[in-house]
Amino acid sequence: MKIGVSIPDELVAFADEEARRRSTSRSGLLADLLKAEQFRELTRVYIDQHGWDVADDESDWREYQHRRMAEDYADDEW
Repeated sequence: MKIGVSIPDELVAFADEEARRRSTSRSGLLADLLKAEQFRELTRVYIDQHGWDVADDESDWREYQHRRMAEDYADDEW
């Protein structure tokens, strides 16, 4: 599917350079980045459902918990 979006020139230049570095096209790069973001979200949902014991690195898990708590409770007034 073809989608038209407006992107600032400096991001287009970055995308072109990164696509060249990865030996792909701009569209291929954007598709790869979206797939990676989709996988990251699926991973977050899985960890939320199954708990911290699925994480190998405790410091990474604590950092993840801190980020999720900040997101989940960002609108709370203390």
